[in-house]
Amino acid sequence: MVTTMSRLVSAQNVSEMLADGEEIAFIDVREIMPFGTGHALLAANLPLSEIELTIGMLVPRRDTRMVLMDGGEGEAAVAAARLEPLGYTDLAVMEGGAPAWQESGEALFPEIEVPAKGFGAFARINGKPNFISPHELNNALESDEDWIVLDSRPNREFRWGNIPGSINVPSADLVRSFDDLVADPNTKVVVNCMSGTRGILGGLSLVVAGVPNEVRVLFHGTRGWLLDGYELEKNSDRAAAPPSDASRESGIARAARIADAAGIKRIDTETLGRWRGEPDRTTYLLDVGTQPEFEAGHIPGSRCAPEGRLPMSPEQYFATLNARYVLIDDDTVRATVNALWLTKMGWGEIVILENGLEGEALATGPEPAPDLDFPDLQVPSIDIETLGSLENVRLIDVGTSDAHEVGHIPGAIWCSRVALADLLQAEPHDGPTVLTSEDGLRAKLAARDLGDTLPETLSILEGGNTAWQRAGNAAATGILRLASTRVDHWLASSERPGDVRQNVVDYLDWEITLFDDIEKGGPVPYRNLIWA
Repeated sequence: MVTTMSRLVSAQNVSEMLADGEEIAFIDVREIMPFGTGHALLAANLPLSEIELTIGMLVPRRDTRMVLMDGGEGEAAVAAARLEPLGYTDLAVMEGGAPAWQESGEALFPEIEVPAKGFGAFARINGKPNFISPHELNNALESDEDWIVLDSRPNREFRWGNIPGSINVPSADLVRSFDDLVADPNTKVVVNCMSGTRGILGGLSLVVAGVPNEVRVLFHGTRGWLLDGYELEKNSDRAAAPPSDASRESGIARAARIADAAGIKRIDTETLGRWRGEPDRTTYLLDVGTQPEFEAGHIPGSRCAPEGRLPMSPEQYFATLNARYVLIDDDTVRATVNALWLTKMGWGEIVILENGLEGEALATGPEPAPDLDFPDLQVPSIDIETLGSLENVRLIDVGTSDAHEVGHIPGAIWCSRVALADLLQAEPHDGPTVLTSEDGLRAKLAARDLGDTLPETLSILEGGNTAWQRAGNAAATGILRLASTRVDHWLASSERPGDVRQNVVDYLDWEITLFDDIEKGGPVPYRNLIWA
């Protein structure tokens, strides 16, 4: 039985809290697959299997007002019990979960990244981008006219498949590198992404920035290109180089015009220091430079949000609504473009650190790993050598299924952390059971979940799969043995069972009508700052 000091609140209570303008973390603790079947528009997804690892970064202030919801099965109460030992003091569990939310008259939305995709539809309606169809683009590229295709997605997605000849320029880098890429004002520019949102925002960024060129957006992106029978280029490394001084200066001037037009606030280092010292407000520091730039030098306490991921997937970086969000990069261009879209999405007080990293005392290296100390965790652990000497051992990987697919210890079965207790009860084993995960931390947490039901024959592998490979052992790849449903892995429309083409068409139709659904579902969070 789960015991917790959290209070119960109704769906109506939660709706009122969301409307009062005060800070609130509204969190859906289901794994991503059930979350994607239908969730509240503004609920951030922090799955129960990951919550201790992510909550400190996403909700840094421990007395933040927090509402936890689930699918009605009781996982929110479990999450509250796990958060209390971490120091969170203002926890509420929404009674009845998603079904109660819908029964109260509130809307549930399928898919993921819904606020961003809904905003993409809002931007399409109000910003009125100039679209080009895949057929028109193909004809244009085969003509003698001067066209260039700029792909605004992160590089990894670009390498999966891009329009032949296109150049990868993620998100706000479009403004900063534009003059280097498009020297002739008569060149016609096409911006694309996978389906719509990032292409629309990328194209409109150039329009708002005031570039002299004709700018088009590829309708339905690479998905539309494939649906119309054209092929994609694979594993391309064609990407924009770091901007020249001249292109950067032009980008800075254009970014300043964007900030002025949209009324985006700038703050100095003194203000930032004062904000960070205020105990009753949350201030997020979000560095929108590249990962290598971040590791070379960043303001201590900032998060790395590269390649335009911040507007598209904000819940990876913050989960407190109505907070302060300070955007940072080295020259303010990328920060400004990201701030434009976040401000229009209505997240909270979005500001730019006016001098970027200049004059700051910087830290180096990646973001630090979560510092989790559970003194009550008394679970036997073994090392790699001991694992090799065990007979009749059952090895269970309770890390993420994506990491398991990339590389795991041969013979290991994968099980979701949330299903481990059921597996151990349903399938007892007459030999030792060893839990592992990417670095061993998730295995420790999974063992801690078992509490008084922890089997005497269970232990955890020190260092997990990383230690195994560092010892010179080969890793297996793929999902070979599943002990539970892969609830932590989201399937894109092209990966779902059934008719792939129809799945993609249905998804694109959903994106087109999403803003209508949001309007019907209640108050619209988006703001129309620069469009008449």
